Amino acid sequence: MGRRASILVVDDEQVILDLFLRVLGTKGHKVTTAKDGYQAIEEVKKDRFDIIFLDIVMPGINGLETYRKIKELDPNVPTVMMTGYSVEELIEQAMSEGVQGCLYKPFSIVEIIKTVEKVLEVKKLE
Repeated sequence: MGRRASILVVDDEQVILDLFLRVLGTKGHKVTTAKDGYQAIEEVKKDRFDIIFLDIVMPGINGLETYRKIKELDPNVPTVMMTGYSVEELIEQAMSEGVQGCLYKPFSIVEIIKTVEKVLEVKKLE
């Protein structure tokens, strides 16, 4: 894999954050984690990210609302939603607003890596 990416992972489940840290960290990416949407927004204010993985269902502010706030701060950051729930309406709404895709939990390590590679490839072409 070529380019090293700066990746933000937002999820209220520590096991998911740890998985991304381990998998993408070993690939040489810089991974920042946030436990909720509010923390994610603060991270985007502080730093630029190449990709954001964003859980849809979280306490406080949900993934779609978080995505909308992030887009105000960084309109072009590629974002991939994640969910373990049946929230098709939220996913469809997010996709119509510019989200690149959705990972359905439980997802595999291979799915994470392929998603990052695909998003980076698209970003490189722009």
